[in-house]
Amino acid sequence: MIPYLPNPIWRIGSLPIVLFPVLLTIGCLVGARQALRIGARTGLDRGQLLRLIAAVLLAGFAGAHLFDVVAYTPQRIERNPLIVLEFWRGLSSYGGFAGALAGFLWYTRRAGLARLAHADAIGYGLAPGWIFGRLGCFTAHDHPGELTDFFLAVDYPGGRRHDLGLYEAILAVALTVLVLVAARRKRPAGTIIGLLALLYAPVRFGLDFLRATGLGHSDPRYAGLTPAQWLSIATFALGLAILSGRRSAPAG
Repeated sequence: MIPYLPNPIWRIGSLPIVLFPVLLTIGCLVGARQALRIGARTGLDRGQLLRLIAAVLLAGFAGAHLFDVVAYTPQRIERNPLIVLEFWRGLSSYGGFAGALAGFLWYTRRAGLARLAHADAIGYGLAPGWIFGRLGCFTAHDHPGELTDFFLAVDYPGGRRHDLGLYEAILAVALTVLVLVAARRKRPAGTIIGLLALLYAPVRFGLDFLRATGLGHSDPRYAGLTPAQWLSIATFALGLAILSGRRSAPAG
């Protein structure tokens, strides 16, 4: 059993120390550094890649908040329409992916960049960065699962539960090992980002069945599935499409 971490975990005087934004920032920095490192190895322009990373991050955070409000807590819009502008109040990972994809498509079209090669560079950074992001979710305990006696259960107030943030952090470690091994050889452009989509989506789809349903802040269901499960289906299809079309792209 894993102990339940208090949130905030420390205080300096009256100042609370919340780990989620700290770990999220570290994840962004680690991911950007890794993407730039791989981009240098594959001959991508550093300035263009840096600007692409900025566009992806900005659009990703915007999408993460908007999707969280619209798909998960639409009642907040009724109470306060300006909630859509308060980007620090709720983030959705799949909303972040969708926003990041929109930012990626916009900037690569604007700059005339090779999309699959640059998507792979972003993917190399996404995997390790995701470890820190999901550890942040674990410290915030904002993805509680059902009650369980599983050995990785977290000792929540009221009983031991699955913690989906912790499980995804473990998944991100496995995906990071995968991309680090893949980086040792040249592969067709699109291989890394395609594999990440193909491997992440079904695991996330399955994990969402473990989410708690009896809590006041439980995820909503649409036709029996969470918003993340519906987007997992789309992500899996996207991964298949990328991998099936990568043979026509130059190696990266």
